[in-house]
Amino acid sequence: MTLYRLNIVFIGLLIVAFISGCGQQQSIPIVDTHIHLYDTTRDGGVPWPAKSDTVLFRPVLPPDFARISEENGIAATVIVEASSLLADNQWVLDLVKDEPERYIGLVGSLELGTSDFAANLNELSADPRFVGIRMRDKSRGADFFNDAVWRDLELLADLDQTLDVLMANFTLEDVDRIAQRIPTLKILMNHVAGANIDGKLVDPVWARSLVRAARNPNVFCKVSGLFQQSHLQPSPKDFEFYKPVLDELWKVFGEDRLIYGSNWPVTMRGGSYASFKAVVFEFLEPKGRSAMGKVLAGNAYEFYGL
Repeated sequence: MTLYRLNIVFIGLLIVAFISGCGQQQSIPIVDTHIHLYDTTRDGGVPWPAKSDTVLFRPVLPPDFARISEENGIAATVIVEASSLLADNQWVLDLVKDEPERYIGLVGSLELGTSDFAANLNELSADPRFVGIRMRDKSRGADFFNDAVWRDLELLADLDQTLDVLMANFTLEDVDRIAQRIPTLKILMNHVAGANIDGKLVDPVWARSLVRAARNPNVFCKVSGLFQQSHLQPSPKDFEFYKPVLDELWKVFGEDRLIYGSNWPVTMRGGSYASFKAVVFEFLEPKGRSAMGKVLAGNAYEFYGL
């Protein structure tokens, strides 16, 4: 068994032990399933973030997240590729290859419906850290879901790869449609299922659509992007502001289909990592340690097949 697999097995055993009630760990292990790494100084630059973004346009690299991890007790993380460039998938995998304990997975970026999708997916998924792709852009608008896209989504399921969905560009109806057509494809909606957070009762139209999407057992949701979904900079730090949306997600998905993620470094537009984590912990702590263990770590390992 390789050192990488030994390390991952060890981390997994720690989390399984916690969830099953074994051991006397003083803190709950946290797997952050949504961070971005990039280097704005690379030749040719980067497609994201924009140069005009004074908060994010700077190199964001492993030493930066190492500090965040140590300050906030993050045991491991899954990187989400924010670049549309094919080569950047391998660039990230190579960037973190010497830290297999911290960086346990990559959600890649491959364009669905293209002639080389299958070849690229087969090549990248040979690396066990490559766990799936994020569906980012709805090219062709209403005509996005053509035969080629369905072919590639079926291939994801066949290879036991997962699908993250950037909800800023897709709808709950899109998620429901995919989940019904391909029930073996594991789908993870990013950023609290695209909810607009304003501190008030949830939008009833959104809530009804959420229930329809969640009726599919292969649909999960990330407790991520809270600050950005408030559309305020700086974002509110009071848990009560986020409570209506978080309560709705708990009611619909429960402890088994919610997964923690931060969306760092985008969180910095709204506040610090610690302030984001504090909101999530205030939400989860009343649920009990077993439920916290699932949302903060165990569900991520199960969903991504780590």
